[in-house]
Amino acid sequence: MRVCPDLVFPADTAESLREIASWDSFRPATFSASEFPVDVVRFEGSHSPPVVLSRARRAESLKALPASLRERALLAFARSERRPAVLQLARGRRLDLSSTPAVMGVVNVTPDSFSDGGLYFDAGRAVARALEMFEAGAAIVDVGGESTRPAAYGLAAPVGVDEELARVVPVIEGIRRASDRPVSIDTRKAAVARAALAAGADLVNDVSALRYDPEMLPVLLEEDAAVVLMHMRGDDPRTMQADTSYAHPVADVASELAGAASKAIEAGLAADRIAVDPGLGFGKSLEGNLVLLRHLAAFRALGFPLAVGASRKAFVRRFSGVADDAPTVARLPGSLAALVRARAAGAAIARVHDVEESVRFLTMLEAIESPPVRQPAGAATR
Repeated sequence: MRVCPDLVFPADTAESLREIASWDSFRPATFSASEFPVDVVRFEGSHSPPVVLSRARRAESLKALPASLRERALLAFARSERRPAVLQLARGRRLDLSSTPAVMGVVNVTPDSFSDGGLYFDAGRAVARALEMFEAGAAIVDVGGESTRPAAYGLAAPVGVDEELARVVPVIEGIRRASDRPVSIDTRKAAVARAALAAGADLVNDVSALRYDPEMLPVLLEEDAAVVLMHMRGDDPRTMQADTSYAHPVADVASELAGAASKAIEAGLAADRIAVDPGLGFGKSLEGNLVLLRHLAAFRALGFPLAVGASRKAFVRRFSGVADDAPTVARLPGSLAALVRARAAGAAIARVHDVEESVRFLTMLEAIESPPVRQPAGAATR
């Protein structure tokens, strides 16, 4: 099965439409304010320019397209509007995505991660932190034993398989002894993924989208595990920022994710075990991360649950006005702003460091946006 990288870009304003059009150098028709919002359908690999459809007149506008493009547009809209309720995990388990986004708490069992710098390097403290995150409302915790920080924070030391295993396996085993909640292993290495899944992990979060280790896909198939395919420039976090230029800042990323998902499905991994992540901060310029956040909804047209991780990253610090030498917890307000955007775009999973604050924030948003169910006049109350 080939995953189609045709995309649907929602545009609520003329300014947003102009930005989308600029990447493909086409001039869209002029739409009045009453005709917004519009959707821009981009056909990957086609000589036809993207088409712009007013949402209020989508059906009649689609009829005017050539049959082949109309069919592709309809399929792209169908994928974009799909909302998977669950992500199937290893051993018949599930990650509930019905209340989006599900919060994924980050547990770094490393001495040198940019976000917490060794705070949970001790296995006991890491287990305790994971359990705290579950109590605070995390739907899943993501355990990692190798720093993937950009070189701007100083080159992270390479971590061998044995060292990474020694860091993460005791933590996953400890979590499993205390909880049956979903656990993810954040690794590029097949041997680490295999051992982590055997210890009780349910999902592999691969920042290289299967490109770093050719044995990763066979491990996923053997264990019937789920995977988050994340986009990164290259396959080494230490060099990923060397080139952050893209011909199309969204479609290039989406196309690579579609290729990785196609590879997994063609090898036999079920599509309902795949989520995709555009990789904020991984081979992206500071401004490029904002572009991806603005147009995050376009990735839904790939047809998979969308995972997003903006928490505490450098672009959050930069654009929220936090000083370089400020503690990473000072990035919380900016991280929450990015979380709002991810939620509005339909992200299914939000990877965060500050679980309690993020869950409370999302709970409040839900309360604000959900009007109360009113009883008919005269109805009895209980």
